[in-house]
Amino acid sequence: MTNISLKLFRTRILASTVLAATLFAVPALAHQTFLWPAKFMWQSGDKVEVALTSALAFPKLESGPGKDRIAFSSAMVAGKKIDTFTLAEHKTYLNMEFQADTAGFGVIAMSSKTRSGAIKPEDSEGYLDEIGASDTVRKAFNDLPGTPALNRSYNKHTKTFICVETCTGGADAKYKSVGQKLEFVASKTGDRDFVLLLDGKPLAGQDVVIYGVDGKGAETVSDANGLVKIDHAHTGVAMLTAVWITLPAKPDGVYHSDYTALTLKLAHAH
Repeated sequence: MTNISLKLFRTRILASTVLAATLFAVPALAHQTFLWPAKFMWQSGDKVEVALTSALAFPKLESGPGKDRIAFSSAMVAGKKIDTFTLAEHKTYLNMEFQADTAGFGVIAMSSKTRSGAIKPEDSEGYLDEIGASDTVRKAFNDLPGTPALNRSYNKHTKTFICVETCTGGADAKYKSVGQKLEFVASKTGDRDFVLLLDGKPLAGQDVVIYGVDGKGAETVSDANGLVKIDHAHTGVAMLTAVWITLPAKPDGVYHSDYTALTLKLAHAH
């Protein structure tokens, strides 16, 4: 698929597929990083294209990372690992390409290398807003004497689900971790249910935001089993996001955040 047709396809999805009007707006305070396939259903023999990008609003393609920023990348279709994919840098996205030689369910994943630095004192509150810091995190930092810089580091973990001809072959892969620090997997309790994992274990009580391609988001919280349910009123393409913040041993240490995003096309409501 050419870059022109790729853009046209994504424009059509943006124009034609939205989540239901029951969603309420969640401010886009920070760049969202996500995987955006040119389409979610492919045919055998197709060249699959999946873009990694960052943008102020899903699903725009605004900023593409360099290949040297990627710590982990994985492509699997029908339970078979694909080692022949290529990564190509573009201004607004990093494109993964591979030949769809096997029919079945696909899981694509990428994680970034750790990035770190200091946030100026006057910008620290805004940064805490961007990463969705809890009251506990804010208090730990704000109780420090003086006006220190905020030392922070972060990783971004992204996944997407696609299908080649059918969504059945190798579908068990959607229930399994790919080994990311923070990630969503599908739940066997329902085709609109997902589990948020931290280090491969369900993460309870964590804020989650579900975005539609209209840029609006709905907030929810993972339950005691890490389960996140998407209401049947929500249709089409969606993105699930969450941020986990690891507090430093001392308040003047490094505040590390792990961000995760899963993009997929939701099953039809029954």
